[in-house]
Amino acid sequence: MRKLAWKKIMACVLGSAAAIGMTGCSIFDSFMIEKNGDRTVYRQENDQTMISFSWWGNDQRHQYTLTGLQLFEDKNPDIRVNHTYGVWDGYETRNRVFMKSHTNADVMQINYSWLDTYSPDGTGYYDLNYLTQELDLRRYSESDLALGTVNGHLNAIPIAYNMTVFFYNKDLYDQYGLAIPTTWDELFQAADLMSKDGIYPVGMVKKHLFLSIVAHFEQTTGHMLYAEDGSYCGTVEDWKEMLQFYKELMDRKVVPSVEDYNSGDFESGRTAGTSCWASDASRYCDSLVSAGTNVVLGQNLTESSALRSGWYTKPATLYAISATTQHPKEAARLLNFLINDADMAKLQGTEKGVPISERALDALKSARMLNSLEYAASEEIKSMQDQNEVMIPALESSTVMDLFKDAADKYYYERGSLDTCAEEIQNKMLEG
Repeated sequence: MRKLAWKKIMACVLGSAAAIGMTGCSIFDSFMIEKNGDRTVYRQENDQTMISFSWWGNDQRHQYTLTGLQLFEDKNPDIRVNHTYGVWDGYETRNRVFMKSHTNADVMQINYSWLDTYSPDGTGYYDLNYLTQELDLRRYSESDLALGTVNGHLNAIPIAYNMTVFFYNKDLYDQYGLAIPTTWDELFQAADLMSKDGIYPVGMVKKHLFLSIVAHFEQTTGHMLYAEDGSYCGTVEDWKEMLQFYKELMDRKVVPSVEDYNSGDFESGRTAGTSCWASDASRYCDSLVSAGTNVVLGQNLTESSALRSGWYTKPATLYAISATTQHPKEAARLLNFLINDADMAKLQGTEKGVPISERALDALKSARMLNSLEYAASEEIKSMQDQNEVMIPALESSTVMDLFKDAADKYYYERGSLDTCAEEIQNKMLEG
């Protein structure tokens, strides 16, 4: 009799667990999965709407976001938030799987280029125009919201503006009697001196190296790789110009190779400068500043007779809501909290960049939290808005960057001629 009763109990438990598993809910108050450094937390309580939120970032971002989500739940007791987060490496690949399988989170931190990738017609994300009761966008300008609008659909809200910027160790430049470079010629002159001691005047990861080469190409030729509508218009001759500049940067030791560079090189003094997103200033510079080093923001490099600015401004990141969410209003309440809540703004500070939301910005001003390198970079972005173009998402395509880098290395290491490598890029670009 006892055995029969126990079997019935176990059957009920297992049946319930299976049903819950299919719906994505947990029978536990808190269930945690850790995999590849990423962390997913699932929680369920009665009489609450459960939504999900995903983001990427460093430990600092994870910590303040988790604190913020707890605060959101305290202020909105009818909503519980499951969350998934991880580092950037591999995040885009996993996101592609989620988007294709429609298993993405209700609220998502997204990259600007993903609008072009996942929502070319504006239907890949929820149209936030239908959620204005829950979203307070009154203090966002039309130009701010235009950055997240595709084909008339408001797909995402920009968090902050971003641009490739340059920070320098002024103490190190002073040791060589050099001024902070403002032109490419001055950067090359710095390399002529510093390279004798194994120091590079600046270092950068692949994305910023590519965007810097694009900037130089546009400044010297007046050409663009993409038309204003985003369509590709590059030529073999354009890629030859860029390949030759890449080789010159390597030959004259202006920058270390991408494979041989990491953010710690700026701190160690192996590079006297670094190029990064404005929103990443703290990550690259805080250790040096804490050690008493005079770190300064430089101007974006240019040619003395530049035909174009060559530099692009874009949203640092954006928040979007899944097109397939079952709880759009609750998701919008979370999104509104993330961009506008004063307490959340103070938790986040300027880690994602100086916020566009005037409500968040007012909170930081009142708390005197704007004395940062990110703020200095934000002011630089504002000063260049009339000169710079809005980033064309395709310029951030990892496929295009990898294509260029592979061809550039072939050319640099003499595994292919300039003509062959440029034609290889062009052919693949035309293939789409």
